[in-house]
Amino acid sequence: MKEKYLAIMEKAVGAYGSGRIEKYIAQVVNGGLREHGFPRLTANIGILLAHGRRRDLKEIFAQMMDICCEQIPAALEREPGGVGNEFSVKEITLCLLALEKAGLFPASTTEMWRSRLKTIQPYTCYSTIARTAAEKPGNWVAFCAASEQARVYAGIGGESDFIDTQVASQLLSFDENGMYRDPNEPMVYDVTTRLQLSAVLYFGYNGKYREELDTVLAKGGLSTLLMQSVTGEIPFGGRSNQFLHNEAVLAAVMEFEAARYHKCGDMVRAGQFKAAAVMARDAVCRYLDAEELHHVKNAYPQDSFYGCEKYAYFDKYMVTAGSFAYLAWLFADDTVLPSECPAGTGQHIFQTSPYFHKTILKYGTYYAEYDTNADFHYDANGLGRIHRQGAPSAICISVPFAVNPLYRLDVENAVPASVCWGVREGEDYLFSSEKGTEYKLSDSAVTDTGVSVKWQCCLTDGHKASESCSVTKNGISLCYESTDEICCLLPVFAFDGEQKTQTEEKENCLTVYYRGWRCRYTLNTVLRDSGKVLANRNGHYRAFLAEGRKRIEITIVIEPDSSTNQFIGIQQI
Repeated sequence: MKEKYLAIMEKAVGAYGSGRIEKYIAQVVNGGLREHGFPRLTANIGILLAHGRRRDLKEIFAQMMDICCEQIPAALEREPGGVGNEFSVKEITLCLLALEKAGLFPASTTEMWRSRLKTIQPYTCYSTIARTAAEKPGNWVAFCAASEQARVYAGIGGESDFIDTQVASQLLSFDENGMYRDPNEPMVYDVTTRLQLSAVLYFGYNGKYREELDTVLAKGGLSTLLMQSVTGEIPFGGRSNQFLHNEAVLAAVMEFEAARYHKCGDMVRAGQFKAAAVMARDAVCRYLDAEELHHVKNAYPQDSFYGCEKYAYFDKYMVTAGSFAYLAWLFADDTVLPSECPAGTGQHIFQTSPYFHKTILKYGTYYAEYDTNADFHYDANGLGRIHRQGAPSAICISVPFAVNPLYRLDVENAVPASVCWGVREGEDYLFSSEKGTEYKLSDSAVTDTGVSVKWQCCLTDGHKASESCSVTKNGISLCYESTDEICCLLPVFAFDGEQKTQTEEKENCLTVYYRGWRCRYTLNTVLRDSGKVLANRNGHYRAFLAEGRKRIEITIVIEPDSSTNQFIGIQQI
Protein backbone atom coordinates (compact mmCIF):
# COMPACT_ATOMS: atom_id res chain seq x y z
CA MET A 1 0.00 0.00 0.00
CA LYS A 2 2.85 2.42 0.75
CA GLU A 3 3.86 2.29 -2.91
CA LYS A 4 0.54 3.87 -3.86
CA TYR A 5 1.61 7.06 -2.13
CA LEU A 6 4.71 7.16 -4.30
CA ALA A 7 2.43 6.67 -7.30
CA ILE A 8 0.47 9.77 -6.23
CA MET A 9 3.73 11.70 -6.05
CA GLU A 10 4.73 10.51 -9.52
CA LYS A 11 1.41 11.54 -11.05
CA ALA A 12 1.56 14.94 -9.35
CA VAL A 13 5.06 15.56 -10.71
CA GLY A 14 4.02 14.19 -14.11
CA ALA A 15 1.38 16.92 -14.38
CA TYR A 16 4.14 19.49 -14.90
CA GLY A 17 5.99 18.07 -17.90
CA SER A 18 9.63 18.82 -18.61
CA GLY A 19 8.80 22.05 -20.46
CA ARG A 20 6.88 23.47 -17.52
CA ILE A 21 9.65 22.45 -15.11
CA GLU A 22 12.28 24.17 -17.24
CA LYS A 23 10.15 27.31 -17.37
CA TYR A 24 9.81 27.17 -13.60
CA ILE A 25 13.59 26.89 -13.20
CA ALA A 26 14.16 29.88 -15.48
CA GLN A 27 11.66 31.89 -13.45
CA VAL A 28 13.54 31.16 -10.20
CA VAL A 29 16.98 31.70 -11.75
CA ASN A 30 15.90 35.11 -13.04
CA GLY A 31 13.85 36.28 -10.07
CA GLY A 32 15.15 34.27 -7.14
CA LEU A 33 13.25 31.86 -4.90
CA ARG A 34 10.04 33.66 -3.94
CA GLU A 35 7.66 30.93 -2.81
CA HIS A 36 7.62 27.31 -1.67
CA GLY A 37 6.11 25.65 -4.74
CA PHE A 38 9.54 25.30 -6.38
CA PRO A 39 11.18 23.57 -3.38
CA ARG A 40 8.16 21.28 -3.10
CA LEU A 41 8.49 20.26 -6.73
CA THR A 42 12.25 19.81 -6.27
CA ALA A 43 11.76 17.60 -3.22
CA ASN A 44 9.12 15.46 -4.89
CA ILE A 45 11.35 14.82 -7.89
CA GLY A 46 14.30 13.98 -5.66
CA ILE A 47 12.31 11.55 -3.54
CA LEU A 48 10.98 9.84 -6.65
CA LEU A 49 14.55 9.53 -7.96
CA ALA A 50 15.59 7.96 -4.66
CA HIS A 51 12.84 5.37 -5.11
CA GLY A 52 13.85 4.45 -8.63
CA ARG A 53 11.24 6.62 -10.37
CA ARG A 54 11.58 9.45 -12.89
CA ARG A 55 15.30 8.87 -13.43
CA ASP A 56 14.92 10.95 -16.61
CA LEU A 57 14.78 14.02 -14.36
CA LYS A 58 18.03 13.34 -12.50
CA GLU A 59 20.06 16.04 -14.25
CA ILE A 60 17.40 18.72 -14.05
CA PHE A 61 16.78 17.82 -10.40
CA ALA A 62 20.43 18.43 -9.46
CA GLN A 63 20.12 21.97 -10.82
CA MET A 64 16.92 22.53 -8.85
CA MET A 65 18.40 21.14 -5.63
CA ASP A 66 21.45 23.39 -6.00
CA ILE A 67 19.17 26.41 -6.28
CA CYS A 68 17.11 25.44 -3.23
CA CYS A 69 20.04 24.62 -0.95
CA GLU A 70 21.86 27.78 -1.96
CA GLN A 71 18.93 30.19 -1.73
CA ILE A 72 16.77 28.91 1.14
CA PRO A 73 19.15 29.88 4.00
CA ALA A 74 19.34 33.52 2.85
CA ALA A 75 15.95 33.83 1.13
CA LEU A 76 14.43 35.93 3.88
CA GLU A 77 17.20 38.51 3.56
CA ARG A 78 16.30 38.94 -0.11
CA GLU A 79 12.51 38.84 0.44
CA PRO A 80 11.75 40.22 3.93
CA GLY A 81 8.05 39.44 3.45
CA GLY A 82 8.85 35.73 3.41
CA VAL A 83 9.19 33.04 0.77
CA GLY A 84 7.63 30.08 2.57
CA ASN A 85 10.80 28.65 4.12
CA GLU A 86 8.52 27.34 6.86
CA PHE A 87 7.27 24.83 4.29
CA SER A 88 10.40 24.40 2.17
CA VAL A 89 13.03 23.41 4.72
CA LYS A 90 11.21 20.23 5.72
CA GLU A 91 10.61 19.30 2.09
CA ILE A 92 14.24 19.68 1.06
CA THR A 93 15.57 18.00 4.22
CA LEU A 94 13.41 14.92 3.67
CA CYS A 95 14.52 14.84 0.05
CA LEU A 96 18.16 14.94 1.12
CA LEU A 97 17.67 12.03 3.52
CA ALA A 98 16.01 9.92 0.83
CA LEU A 99 18.81 10.66 -1.65
CA GLU A 100 21.55 9.86 0.86
CA LYS A 101 19.89 6.54 1.64
CA ALA A 102 19.60 5.69 -2.05
CA GLY A 103 23.21 6.68 -2.84
CA LEU A 104 22.10 8.09 -6.16
CA PHE A 105 24.49 11.04 -6.10
CA PRO A 106 28.15 11.18 -5.09
CA ALA A 107 28.74 11.76 -1.38
CA SER A 108 30.51 15.01 -2.22
CA THR A 109 27.31 16.34 -3.82
CA THR A 110 24.93 15.35 -1.02
CA GLU A 111 27.43 16.61 1.56
CA MET A 112 27.51 19.97 -0.18
CA TRP A 113 23.69 20.16 -0.01
CA ARG A 114 23.80 19.06 3.62
CA SER A 115 26.39 21.68 4.56
CA ARG A 116 24.29 24.48 3.05
CA LEU A 117 21.19 23.40 4.95
CA LYS A 118 23.26 23.37 8.14
CA THR A 119 23.75 27.14 7.81
CA ILE A 120 20.06 27.82 8.42
CA GLN A 121 19.42 30.00 11.45
CA PRO A 122 15.79 29.63 12.54
CA TYR A 123 15.31 33.19 13.79
CA THR A 124 16.48 34.64 10.48
CA CYS A 125 15.28 31.91 8.08
CA TYR A 126 11.55 31.92 8.84
CA SER A 127 9.22 34.88 8.44
CA THR A 128 6.49 33.57 10.76
CA ILE A 129 7.64 32.36 14.17
CA ALA A 130 6.50 32.50 17.77
CA ARG A 131 9.06 34.39 19.84
CA THR A 132 7.29 33.46 23.07
CA ALA A 133 5.10 30.53 24.07
CA ALA A 134 2.17 32.92 24.64
CA GLU A 135 1.95 34.10 21.01
CA LYS A 136 -0.54 32.71 18.44
CA PRO A 137 0.93 33.53 15.02
CA GLY A 138 -1.08 30.96 13.02
CA ASN A 139 -0.50 27.69 11.20
CA TRP A 140 2.78 28.62 9.48
CA VAL A 141 4.44 28.14 12.88
CA ALA A 142 3.46 24.46 12.80
CA PHE A 143 5.23 24.11 9.44
CA CYS A 144 8.20 25.93 10.93
CA ALA A 145 8.32 23.53 13.89
CA ALA A 146 8.15 20.53 11.54
CA SER A 147 10.96 21.94 9.39
CA GLU A 148 13.24 22.51 12.37
CA GLN A 149 12.46 19.11 13.89
CA ALA A 150 13.21 17.53 10.50
CA ARG A 151 16.63 19.21 10.60
CA VAL A 152 17.20 17.76 14.07
CA TYR A 153 16.15 14.36 12.73
CA ALA A 154 18.62 14.71 9.84
CA GLY A 155 21.46 15.94 12.04
CA ILE A 156 21.76 19.28 10.29
CA GLY A 157 20.70 21.69 13.03
CA GLY A 158 17.56 22.67 14.84
CA GLU A 159 17.28 24.26 18.28
CA SER A 160 15.23 22.47 20.96
CA ASP A 161 14.20 25.68 22.77
CA PHE A 162 13.06 27.22 19.49
CA ILE A 163 10.97 24.14 18.65
CA ASP A 164 9.46 24.07 22.15
CA THR A 165 8.31 27.65 21.74
CA GLN A 166 6.73 26.97 18.36
CA VAL A 167 4.87 23.89 19.64
CA ALA A 168 3.67 25.70 22.76
CA SER A 169 2.25 28.53 20.67
CA GLN A 170 0.30 26.09 18.51
CA LEU A 171 -1.24 24.31 21.48
CA LEU A 172 -3.11 27.53 22.27
CA SER A 173 -5.26 27.13 19.14
CA PHE A 174 -6.98 23.78 19.73
CA ASP A 175 -10.64 23.38 20.67
CA GLU A 176 -12.15 20.74 22.94
CA ASN A 177 -12.30 18.22 20.07
CA GLY A 178 -8.61 18.52 19.25
CA MET A 179 -9.33 20.60 16.13
CA TYR A 180 -6.98 23.43 15.17
CA ARG A 181 -8.48 26.92 15.09
CA ASP A 182 -6.78 28.87 12.35
CA PRO A 183 -8.49 32.26 11.72
CA ASN A 184 -12.12 31.67 10.60
CA GLU A 185 -11.68 27.93 11.25
CA PRO A 186 -11.06 26.60 7.70
CA MET A 187 -11.36 22.81 7.66
CA VAL A 188 -8.25 22.32 5.51
CA TYR A 189 -6.03 24.09 8.01
CA ASP A 190 -7.39 22.10 10.91
CA VAL A 191 -6.21 18.87 9.27
CA THR A 192 -3.07 20.32 7.63
CA THR A 193 -1.80 21.89 10.83
CA ARG A 194 -2.36 18.70 12.78
CA LEU A 195 -0.40 16.87 10.09
CA GLN A 196 2.60 19.17 10.56
CA LEU A 197 2.50 18.70 14.31
CA SER A 198 2.21 14.93 13.80
CA ALA A 199 5.40 15.20 11.73
CA VAL A 200 7.07 16.99 14.65
CA LEU A 201 6.37 13.92 16.78
CA TYR A 202 7.36 11.51 14.02
CA PHE A 203 10.74 13.20 13.60
CA GLY A 204 11.52 12.61 17.26
CA TYR A 205 10.34 15.64 19.18
CA ASN A 206 10.77 14.91 22.88
CA GLY A 207 10.55 18.40 24.33
CA LYS A 208 8.54 19.66 27.28
CA TYR A 209 5.25 19.74 25.33
CA ARG A 210 5.46 16.29 23.79
CA GLU A 211 2.82 14.62 25.96
CA GLU A 212 0.34 17.48 25.64
CA LEU A 213 0.83 17.60 21.87
CA ASP A 214 0.38 13.85 21.54
CA THR A 215 -2.84 13.95 23.56
CA VAL A 216 -4.45 16.75 21.56
CA LEU A 217 -3.50 15.15 18.24
CA ALA A 218 -5.06 11.86 19.30
CA LYS A 219 -8.27 13.69 20.20
CA GLY A 220 -8.28 15.48 16.85
CA GLY A 221 -7.73 12.21 15.01
CA LEU A 222 -10.86 10.69 16.56
CA SER A 223 -12.88 13.77 15.55
CA THR A 224 -11.60 13.55 11.98
CA LEU A 225 -12.59 9.91 11.81
CA LEU A 226 -16.21 11.00 12.31
CA MET A 227 -16.02 13.92 9.87
CA GLN A 228 -14.70 12.05 6.82
CA SER A 229 -17.20 11.83 3.97
CA VAL A 230 -18.31 8.55 2.39
CA THR A 231 -16.28 9.67 -0.65
CA GLY A 232 -13.12 9.78 1.51
CA GLU A 233 -13.00 13.59 1.63
CA ILE A 234 -12.51 16.16 4.37
CA PRO A 235 -15.51 18.39 5.20
CA PHE A 236 -16.08 21.55 3.20
CA GLY A 237 -15.48 24.93 4.80
CA GLY A 238 -13.17 27.89 4.34
CA ARG A 239 -10.07 28.56 2.33
CA SER A 240 -8.00 26.06 0.30
CA ASN A 241 -10.93 23.63 0.15
CA GLN A 242 -11.62 21.39 -2.87
CA PHE A 243 -7.96 20.90 -3.85
CA LEU A 244 -6.44 17.48 -4.47
CA HIS A 245 -4.02 17.91 -1.61
CA ASN A 246 -6.93 18.00 0.88
CA GLU A 247 -7.28 14.23 0.90
CA ALA A 248 -3.52 13.63 0.70
CA VAL A 249 -3.34 15.52 4.02
CA LEU A 250 -6.18 13.42 5.38
CA ALA A 251 -4.50 10.16 4.32
CA ALA A 252 -1.29 11.18 6.09
CA VAL A 253 -3.10 12.08 9.33
CA MET A 254 -4.98 8.78 9.23
CA GLU A 255 -1.76 6.82 8.62
CA PHE A 256 -0.13 8.54 11.59
CA GLU A 257 -3.07 7.65 13.82
CA ALA A 258 -3.21 4.07 12.53
CA ALA A 259 0.46 3.63 13.44
CA ARG A 260 -0.16 5.23 16.84
CA TYR A 261 -2.87 2.71 17.80
CA HIS A 262 -0.92 -0.19 16.35
CA LYS A 263 2.03 0.66 18.60
CA CYS A 264 -0.17 0.66 21.70
CA GLY A 265 -1.87 -2.60 20.71
CA ASP A 266 -5.33 -1.26 19.83
CA MET A 267 -5.74 -3.11 16.54
CA VAL A 268 -9.44 -2.28 16.20
CA ARG A 269 -8.80 1.44 16.21
CA ALA A 270 -5.65 1.04 14.10
CA GLY A 271 -7.69 -0.80 11.46
CA GLN A 272 -10.31 1.95 11.42
CA PHE A 273 -7.73 4.63 10.79
CA LYS A 274 -6.01 2.52 8.14
CA ALA A 275 -9.36 2.08 6.33
CA ALA A 276 -9.92 5.84 6.52
CA ALA A 277 -6.45 6.40 5.05
CA VAL A 278 -7.28 4.08 2.16
CA MET A 279 -10.50 5.99 1.46
CA ALA A 280 -8.67 9.32 1.49
CA ARG A 281 -5.88 7.99 -0.73
CA ASP A 282 -8.40 6.62 -3.22
CA ALA A 283 -10.19 9.99 -3.27
CA VAL A 284 -6.95 11.59 -4.51
CA CYS A 285 -6.35 8.84 -7.04
CA ARG A 286 -9.79 9.28 -8.64
CA TYR A 287 -8.77 12.75 -9.79
CA LEU A 288 -5.24 11.70 -10.77
CA ASP A 289 -6.65 9.09 -13.15
CA ALA A 290 -8.03 11.81 -15.42
CA GLU A 291 -6.52 12.34 -18.85
CA GLU A 292 -5.68 15.97 -18.03
CA LEU A 293 -4.70 16.61 -14.43
CA HIS A 294 -6.09 19.46 -12.35
CA HIS A 295 -5.08 20.56 -8.88
CA VAL A 296 -8.62 21.61 -7.94
CA LYS A 297 -11.77 19.49 -8.11
CA ASN A 298 -13.14 20.65 -11.43
CA ALA A 299 -12.18 20.21 -15.08
CA TYR A 300 -11.47 23.81 -16.03
CA PRO A 301 -8.14 24.51 -17.80
CA GLN A 302 -5.12 24.23 -15.50
CA ASP A 303 -4.21 27.90 -15.70
CA SER A 304 -7.75 29.29 -15.60
CA PHE A 305 -7.56 29.72 -11.79
CA TYR A 306 -11.21 28.68 -11.63
CA GLY A 307 -12.02 27.79 -8.03
CA CYS A 308 -8.62 29.00 -6.80
CA GLU A 309 -7.50 31.64 -4.36
CA LYS A 310 -4.78 34.02 -5.52
CA TYR A 311 -2.11 31.95 -3.75
CA ALA A 312 -3.48 28.58 -4.93
CA TYR A 313 -2.02 28.46 -8.43
CA PHE A 314 -1.19 25.22 -10.23
CA ASP A 315 2.61 25.30 -9.89
CA LYS A 316 2.39 25.52 -6.11
CA TYR A 317 -0.65 23.40 -5.33
CA MET A 318 -0.46 20.52 -7.79
CA VAL A 319 2.71 19.11 -6.29
CA THR A 320 1.44 19.76 -2.76
CA ALA A 321 -0.61 16.57 -3.06
CA GLY A 322 2.67 14.74 -3.64
CA SER A 323 4.35 16.33 -0.63
CA PHE A 324 1.57 15.28 1.72
CA ALA A 325 1.45 11.83 0.12
CA TYR A 326 5.12 11.43 1.04
CA LEU A 327 4.35 12.08 4.69
CA ALA A 328 1.65 9.41 4.41
CA TRP A 329 4.31 7.08 2.94
CA LEU A 330 6.65 7.81 5.85
CA PHE A 331 3.97 7.28 8.48
CA ALA A 332 2.32 4.21 6.91
CA ASP A 333 2.72 0.83 8.57
CA ASP A 334 1.67 -1.82 6.09
CA THR A 335 1.39 -4.46 8.82
CA VAL A 336 -1.78 -2.64 9.89
CA LEU A 337 -4.72 -4.04 7.96
CA PRO A 338 -7.74 -1.86 7.15
CA SER A 339 -11.00 -2.91 8.78
CA GLU A 340 -14.09 -0.71 8.78
CA CYS A 341 -14.15 3.02 9.49
CA PRO A 342 -17.11 5.32 10.23
CA ALA A 343 -17.02 6.79 6.72
CA GLY A 344 -17.26 3.31 5.26
CA THR A 345 -19.97 1.67 7.36
CA GLY A 346 -22.32 2.40 10.20
CA GLN A 347 -24.22 5.50 11.22
CA HIS A 348 -23.53 8.56 13.33
CA ILE A 349 -24.15 12.26 13.82
CA PHE A 350 -21.16 14.41 14.70
CA GLN A 351 -21.26 18.04 15.77
CA THR A 352 -18.09 20.06 15.94
CA SER A 353 -17.57 22.72 18.57
CA PRO A 354 -19.35 26.03 17.87
CA TYR A 355 -16.06 27.37 16.51
CA PHE A 356 -16.38 25.11 13.45
CA HIS A 357 -20.22 25.10 13.36
CA LYS A 358 -20.56 21.87 11.38
CA THR A 359 -23.09 19.06 11.79
CA ILE A 360 -22.44 15.81 9.95
CA LEU A 361 -24.92 13.02 9.30
CA LYS A 362 -23.70 9.65 8.06
CA TYR A 363 -25.72 6.52 7.35
CA GLY A 364 -24.64 3.65 5.11
CA THR A 365 -23.44 5.08 1.79
CA TYR A 366 -24.86 8.61 2.29
CA TYR A 367 -23.39 11.67 3.98
CA ALA A 368 -24.78 15.16 4.64
CA GLU A 369 -23.02 18.22 6.06
CA TYR A 370 -24.54 21.39 7.49
CA ASP A 371 -22.81 24.69 8.20
CA THR A 372 -24.78 26.90 10.60
CA ASN A 373 -22.44 29.90 10.88
CA ALA A 374 -20.52 29.95 7.61
CA ASP A 375 -17.51 31.99 6.56
CA PHE A 376 -19.29 33.90 3.79
CA HIS A 377 -16.06 34.64 1.95
CA TYR A 378 -16.18 30.95 0.97
CA ASP A 379 -19.44 29.27 1.94
CA ALA A 380 -23.09 29.70 2.94
CA ASN A 381 -25.34 28.50 5.75
CA GLY A 382 -27.40 25.36 5.52
CA LEU A 383 -27.07 21.99 3.87
CA GLY A 384 -23.91 22.40 1.79
CA ARG A 385 -22.93 18.81 1.04
CA ILE A 386 -24.70 15.60 0.02
CA HIS A 387 -22.44 12.71 -0.97
CA ARG A 388 -23.04 9.11 -1.97
CA GLN A 389 -20.24 6.57 -1.75
CA GLY A 390 -18.71 5.91 -5.18
CA ALA A 391 -20.54 8.77 -6.89
CA PRO A 392 -18.89 11.93 -8.27
CA SER A 393 -18.79 14.33 -5.33
CA ALA A 394 -20.31 17.27 -7.21
CA ILE A 395 -23.30 15.44 -8.73
CA CYS A 396 -25.60 16.76 -5.99
CA ILE A 397 -23.65 19.34 -3.96
CA SER A 398 -20.19 19.18 -2.42
CA VAL A 399 -19.62 22.78 -1.33
CA PRO A 400 -21.93 25.82 -1.03
CA PHE A 401 -22.04 28.96 -3.17
CA ALA A 402 -20.54 32.22 -1.91
CA VAL A 403 -21.21 35.82 -2.94
CA ASN A 404 -17.98 37.68 -3.75
CA PRO A 405 -15.84 34.65 -2.83
CA LEU A 406 -12.12 34.94 -2.19
CA TYR A 407 -11.49 32.55 -5.06
CA ARG A 408 -12.03 32.93 -8.79
CA LEU A 409 -15.31 32.12 -10.53
CA ASP A 410 -16.67 33.07 -13.94
CA VAL A 411 -20.21 33.70 -12.70
CA GLU A 412 -21.38 36.11 -9.98
CA ASN A 413 -23.71 34.51 -7.44
CA ALA A 414 -26.66 36.74 -6.58
CA VAL A 415 -27.10 35.14 -3.15
CA PRO A 416 -25.11 32.80 -0.94
CA ALA A 417 -26.65 29.41 -1.61
CA SER A 418 -26.98 25.84 -0.38
CA VAL A 419 -29.88 23.40 -0.37
CA CYS A 420 -32.11 25.68 1.68
CA TRP A 421 -35.54 27.21 2.27
CA GLY A 422 -36.64 30.81 2.08
CA VAL A 423 -39.44 33.30 1.57
CA ARG A 424 -40.41 35.48 -1.33
CA GLU A 425 -40.30 39.22 -0.79
CA GLY A 426 -41.71 40.90 -3.88
CA GLU A 427 -39.40 40.08 -6.76
CA ASP A 428 -36.62 38.94 -4.41
CA TYR A 429 -36.07 36.02 -2.07
CA LEU A 430 -34.57 35.72 1.40
CA PHE A 431 -32.98 32.32 2.03
CA SER A 432 -31.85 30.42 5.10
CA SER A 433 -28.43 30.14 3.45
CA GLU A 434 -27.79 33.84 4.11
CA LYS A 435 -25.79 35.49 6.85
CA GLY A 436 -27.68 36.06 10.09
CA THR A 437 -29.97 33.05 9.86
CA GLU A 438 -30.29 31.37 13.25
CA TYR A 439 -30.16 27.57 13.37
CA LYS A 440 -31.17 25.80 16.58
CA LEU A 441 -31.01 22.02 16.74
CA SER A 442 -34.30 20.87 18.28
CA ASP A 443 -33.99 17.12 17.74
CA SER A 444 -31.59 14.44 16.53
CA ALA A 445 -31.69 10.67 16.35
CA VAL A 446 -29.40 7.77 15.42
CA THR A 447 -31.18 4.45 14.85
CA ASP A 448 -30.57 1.19 13.03
CA THR A 449 -32.57 2.48 10.06
CA GLY A 450 -31.28 6.03 9.72
CA VAL A 451 -30.05 9.27 11.26
CA SER A 452 -31.92 12.56 11.42
CA VAL A 453 -31.80 16.13 12.67
CA LYS A 454 -34.42 18.83 13.01
CA TRP A 455 -33.58 22.54 13.02
CA GLN A 456 -35.67 25.51 14.07
CA CYS A 457 -34.59 28.30 11.71
CA CYS A 458 -35.22 32.02 11.83
CA LEU A 459 -34.41 34.35 8.94
CA THR A 460 -33.15 37.89 9.45
CA ASP A 461 -36.65 39.27 8.71
CA GLY A 462 -38.21 37.10 11.43
CA HIS A 463 -39.71 34.36 9.23
CA LYS A 464 -39.43 30.96 10.85
CA ALA A 465 -39.54 27.36 9.67
CA SER A 466 -38.51 23.92 10.81
CA GLU A 467 -36.01 22.03 8.67
CA SER A 468 -35.67 18.26 8.95
CA CYS A 469 -33.04 16.06 7.32
CA SER A 470 -33.11 12.27 7.41
CA VAL A 471 -30.40 10.03 5.98
CA THR A 472 -31.16 6.36 5.32
CA LYS A 473 -29.90 3.62 3.05
CA ASN A 474 -32.37 4.89 0.45
CA GLY A 475 -31.15 8.48 0.30
CA ILE A 476 -31.77 11.91 1.83
CA SER A 477 -35.21 13.19 2.87
CA LEU A 478 -35.74 16.89 3.56
CA CYS A 479 -38.79 18.61 4.95
CA TYR A 480 -39.31 22.36 5.38
CA GLU A 481 -42.41 23.43 7.30
CA SER A 482 -43.78 26.85 8.29
CA THR A 483 -46.99 28.64 9.18
CA ASP A 484 -46.29 30.89 6.17
CA GLU A 485 -45.78 30.05 2.53
CA ILE A 486 -42.14 29.23 1.89
CA CYS A 487 -39.90 28.25 -1.00
CA CYS A 488 -36.93 25.97 -1.48
CA LEU A 489 -33.72 26.66 -3.42
CA LEU A 490 -32.25 23.57 -5.08
CA PRO A 491 -28.89 23.91 -6.90
CA VAL A 492 -28.73 21.37 -9.76
CA PHE A 493 -25.33 20.44 -11.19
CA ALA A 494 -24.80 21.61 -14.79
CA PHE A 495 -21.12 21.90 -15.83
CA ASP A 496 -17.73 20.86 -14.42
CA GLY A 497 -15.57 22.96 -16.73
CA GLU A 498 -15.37 20.27 -19.39
CA GLN A 499 -18.53 18.19 -19.38
CA LYS A 500 -22.17 19.23 -19.19
CA THR A 501 -24.65 17.15 -17.25
CA GLN A 502 -27.91 15.86 -18.68
CA THR A 503 -31.28 16.42 -17.01
CA GLU A 504 -34.71 14.87 -17.27
CA GLU A 505 -37.72 16.75 -15.89
CA LYS A 506 -41.10 15.10 -15.21
CA GLU A 507 -43.65 17.06 -13.19
CA ASN A 508 -42.33 16.97 -9.62
CA CYS A 509 -39.26 14.87 -10.41
CA LEU A 510 -35.89 15.98 -11.79
CA THR A 511 -32.97 13.67 -12.61
CA VAL A 512 -29.35 14.70 -13.28
CA TYR A 513 -27.06 12.34 -15.24
CA TYR A 514 -23.30 12.68 -14.88
CA ARG A 515 -20.34 10.36 -15.45
CA GLY A 516 -22.27 7.11 -15.08
CA TRP A 517 -24.40 8.23 -12.11
CA ARG A 518 -27.77 9.88 -11.65
CA CYS A 519 -29.14 12.13 -8.93
CA ARG A 520 -32.93 12.17 -8.64
CA TYR A 521 -34.93 14.86 -6.83
CA THR A 522 -38.59 14.08 -6.03
CA LEU A 523 -40.80 16.77 -4.49
CA ASN A 524 -44.34 17.14 -3.22
CA THR A 525 -44.69 20.24 -5.37
CA VAL A 526 -43.65 21.69 -8.71
CA LEU A 527 -39.99 22.48 -9.28
CA ARG A 528 -39.12 25.22 -11.76
CA ASP A 529 -35.89 26.50 -13.26
CA SER A 530 -35.28 30.08 -12.09
CA GLY A 531 -33.06 30.72 -15.11
CA LYS A 532 -30.15 31.71 -12.87
CA VAL A 533 -26.75 30.03 -12.66
CA LEU A 534 -24.86 29.42 -9.42
CA ALA A 535 -21.13 28.76 -9.34
CA ASN A 536 -18.85 27.15 -6.79
CA ARG A 537 -15.37 25.60 -6.90
CA ASN A 538 -16.71 22.51 -8.68
CA GLY A 539 -18.45 24.30 -11.55
CA HIS A 540 -21.90 25.61 -12.52
CA TYR A 541 -25.30 24.70 -11.09
CA ARG A 542 -28.79 25.76 -12.18
CA ALA A 543 -30.91 27.35 -9.47
CA PHE A 544 -34.26 25.53 -9.24
CA LEU A 545 -37.10 26.75 -7.02
CA ALA A 546 -40.07 25.12 -5.36
CA GLU A 547 -42.46 27.66 -3.82
CA GLY A 548 -45.94 28.50 -2.64
CA ARG A 549 -46.28 25.80 0.03
CA LYS A 550 -46.24 25.73 3.82
CA ARG A 551 -44.63 22.31 3.71
CA ILE A 552 -42.08 21.26 1.11
CA GLU A 553 -40.73 17.72 0.99
CA ILE A 554 -37.74 16.60 -1.08
CA THR A 555 -36.24 13.15 -1.52
CA ILE A 556 -32.75 12.89 -3.03
CA VAL A 557 -31.43 9.58 -4.35
CA ILE A 558 -28.01 9.14 -5.97
CA GLU A 559 -27.39 5.85 -7.77
CA PRO A 560 -25.40 4.28 -10.61
CA ASP A 561 -26.95 4.83 -14.02
CA SER A 562 -27.10 1.55 -15.88
CA SER A 563 -29.31 2.68 -18.77
CA THR A 564 -27.71 2.46 -22.20
CA ASN A 565 -29.69 5.30 -23.85
CA GLN A 566 -29.78 7.60 -20.85
CA PHE A 567 -29.35 10.76 -22.94
CA ILE A 568 -32.00 10.11 -25.61
CA GLY A 569 -34.62 12.83 -25.32
CA ILE A 570 -32.94 14.30 -22.26
CA GLN A 571 -31.97 17.96 -21.99
CA GLN A 572 -28.30 18.90 -21.88
CA ILE A 573 -27.47 21.77 -19.55
